[in-house]
Amino acid sequence: MTVPARLSIPEYERLNHRDVSLGNHSIHYLDEGEGFPLVLVHGSPTTSALWRHQIPTLSKRFRVIAPDVLGFGRSVAPDEGGSFAKQADALRALLDYLHIDRYSFVGHDWGGPVSTACAAQRPDQIHQWVLINTTFRPTYQPPWYWKPFTARLTGHLLLIRANLWGRKLSNMMRAASDPAIGEHYLEASQPVGNRRTFLRLERLEGYPALMQQVVDALPSLPKAPLILWGTHDAYFRNEHSELKALLPEARLVMLDGGGHFPQEDAPDTVTAELNAYLAPLGLPS
Repeated sequence: MTVPARLSIPEYERLNHRDVSLGNHSIHYLDEGEGFPLVLVHGSPTTSALWRHQIPTLSKRFRVIAPDVLGFGRSVAPDEGGSFAKQADALRALLDYLHIDRYSFVGHDWGGPVSTACAAQRPDQIHQWVLINTTFRPTYQPPWYWKPFTARLTGHLLLIRANLWGRKLSNMMRAASDPAIGEHYLEASQPVGNRRTFLRLERLEGYPALMQQVVDALPSLPKAPLILWGTHDAYFRNEHSELKALLPEARLVMLDGGGHFPQEDAPDTVTAELNAYLAPLGLPS
């Protein structure tokens, strides 16, 4: 069996990086390959580097667009941070700028709400979609032990002052124990607007109303998405069961030991599952 290519951080930096000014924001994104567009939307507190192991395989069949979501990496948010709605609108503006009117997408972690909210604005544009360790359930609540990260005082101290997400990412991502990987994500968390974005998202600011729009748009979206789920996820835990209830025709694939960041911690399996499920428009999946 052919082992999918993996990229180091220096190799990721040599990919086709682009920047564009859209309204009041500068959006950074990767644009690799040719053909039918596939949009990869990362979560917190990562960057488009999260997809670097999947891009070499997927870009053989797709034009892969992988942005740094607003408030992450080189798409730096204003000092007050970027909300879910602003991120979805920034992603929509990027797709419009690139004249992409039909595409498939993969959303991970908070990239799930961002990508699905963007899709809900124009559901007729979606060919296929994949969710990885995420949710868009409007009533979702974090586990009780997450409260210190969202409380008024301790949330500010831990996420903004101490930059815990950037400094302790290896607690949830095994791959971040590698200094080069850990340092990439730590550097991306330095701008204060990015760290305030982390906190605003953890507090689910504006999330319920925006996700209700996604639920309302479900009848217009393709019926059978793929759900990839890394086991032993300390944040979303068993949320895959709730997602399957919302999406009864979805295919659910459990990634044993993949954790919250299976693209980094189970990369070959994620690549294989995405490559098997996704197909350019006009070809069978």
